[in-house]
Amino acid sequence: MIKSKIETYLGFCLRAGKLLFGIDNVEKTKRNAYLLIADETLSENSFKTLVKARETLSCPLLVGKAGFLSECLHRAGVKVIAVRDESLAKAILQNVQESEQVKLYSGGNN
Repeated sequence: MIKSKIETYLGFCLRAGKLLFGIDNVEKTKRNAYLLIADETLSENSFKTLVKARETLSCPLLVGKAGFLSECLHRAGVKVIAVRDESLAKAILQNVQESEQVKLYSGGNN
């Protein structure tokens, strides 16, 4: 299977220690999160919490297909991550249009 650029950039973030895992950790962070990525199977209440965190952190939110985060990070049960590296977050955002796995959340029902 050929890896997408987004998967490659997420691997770089993982190796560099620039990822926060889980809704609780994302909610606690007050700064240094440049991109949020959620799995589409995230519960409704957790998604509302994530949207509030997005507004607080003023960063974009991506929604991935079911199992996308677990698959590309090789960790079971990953539903939410925050990218804490600005340049890698920008690189991921530049490749969103090419990817079928993730889409940019713009509010409302995606």
